[in-house]
Amino acid sequence: MGYSREAPLASHECTLALARNGYHYIGAQCARLGNDLFQSRLLFKKTIFLRGEEAAKLFYDTNFFTRQDAAPKRLQKTLFGVGGIQGLEGTAHHQRKALFLSIMSQSRIDWLAELVEQHWQSRLRHWETQAPVVLLDELHFILCRAAVEWCGIPLQDENFTELTKKLVLMIEGAAAIGTKHWASRRARLTAENNLISLIDDYRRRPETTDQTLPFAIFANLRSVNGTLLPSRIAAVELLNILRPIVAVARYIVFSVQAMHEYPSCYDKLRSEGSATFKRHFIQEVRRYYPFFPFLAARVKKDFTWHGYQFHQGWQAILDIHGTNHDPNRWDSPGEFRPERFEKESEDYHRFAMIPQGGSDHETHHRCPGEWITLRLMDLAIDKFVWQLDYRIPPQNLGLDFKSIPTHPRSKLIIDNIRRIKSSSHI
Repeated sequence: MGYSREAPLASHECTLALARNGYHYIGAQCARLGNDLFQSRLLFKKTIFLRGEEAAKLFYDTNFFTRQDAAPKRLQKTLFGVGGIQGLEGTAHHQRKALFLSIMSQSRIDWLAELVEQHWQSRLRHWETQAPVVLLDELHFILCRAAVEWCGIPLQDENFTELTKKLVLMIEGAAAIGTKHWASRRARLTAENNLISLIDDYRRRPETTDQTLPFAIFANLRSVNGTLLPSRIAAVELLNILRPIVAVARYIVFSVQAMHEYPSCYDKLRSEGSATFKRHFIQEVRRYYPFFPFLAARVKKDFTWHGYQFHQGWQAILDIHGTNHDPNRWDSPGEFRPERFEKESEDYHRFAMIPQGGSDHETHHRCPGEWITLRLMDLAIDKFVWQLDYRIPPQNLGLDFKSIPTHPRSKLIIDNIRRIKSSSHI
């Protein structure tokens, strides 16, 4: 498969078809049309859909595409927040991105992992006395508590459950239609307002807060010209730290699901010298299982690529899930095979495998929280391989590919949980 001289027209308007088919829509159209690029209208906007490693390289070329005003309003009002880093370009983006990267040092990520471990151990006492545990729900709560403490947000204990619910609604309601989407908008607005109140209190009394923690760093956020940004923008960016950390719960659940569905992988993770296999296993979980499916940008100027004319102002959608499963790039992409990464070059993760965005963290819109994802997945796998004994009872672990972002229908239920008191693993 490749690119025709003219991008095929998939349909005149694809919004409903995309909603009905979810993750599989773009890939199915590419297969039907025999092309990795096609056009349609999405929410009545002229849109180019792209898939694959080569398309990802183009998508991240800032000479041709911009993220400014690219995300649909329904995503800004739920997932990203209005005025957040995802919609910035140029100097403003580089300045804001540098701030995010400044809190992603190895020592700080290790501290976050320690906080997750502490809250996990605390919650484990509850797990051992409960019958079944819904793992996805439990992980959302654990990661929220750890993330709030890591950021230094002065939140009262009784508010953690509500904040967790709001963050999950932002994640799960962004692409929904109807009441769930509006509930997601309300959750975003309420969470922002609560943080704005805390930020305003801090700005009146900055001496009460550790200045090295993200809460204070973002409360002191300034624009390119040096003026203090509105507390609402600071709240948006704090949620852009909390929300992605909570979303890592899905990757942890998928890791446990993969160990259950592919027992040979569990055995290899328990074998001597399993560190390399574990790295490959983590990457295959991120490639194979669906996270967020698409990225949006706008065409910056008229240009020609592979004989097709891109028009300024058109919307562009990059198929993340389809790129991770591109049959032109991956051998048997529908199979779960961690061993495939043994022969991969070091740069495969720049544009071929892009579950959290592509290109470079420092200069492009690749998620800076990706390092946190890898660290927390590593921690969780060790817990489920070496530190916990548990059972996965019969349940529906199927994925609804129409639901974005998806998860096992049962959210992964575990029971008969107990701590393994001794282990030879170091």
